Amino acid sequence: MDGNLRKPVPPVAWEVLLVALLAAWRAWSHPFALLWKDWFLLLCLFWIFTAVGSRTKAWPYVAGALMGGLLVLYGWAQLPLTFAAMGSAR
Repeated sequence: MDGNLRKPVPPVAWEVLLVALLAAWRAWSHPFALLWKDWFLLLCLFWIFTAVGSRTKAWPYVAGALMGGLLVLYGWAQLPLTFAAMGSAR
């Protein structure tokens, strides 16, 4: 009997494993309460979703929701700093 009956691991599985390790590292190294607004972790989760479910009909909606959410997170942190630099914050 041939000892090479194992199928090779698909590249998508390796990609998901690597990104999951990056996401786990990020979740371990940052405060739990702030993870919901960590852009790197959110992009890692989106990367995993893209690798696994990019052919679903929900993909454009998930992508749009994530990008809109990232825009809101950026604006929430950046706009007060911009207003303070311009001298219009009270």
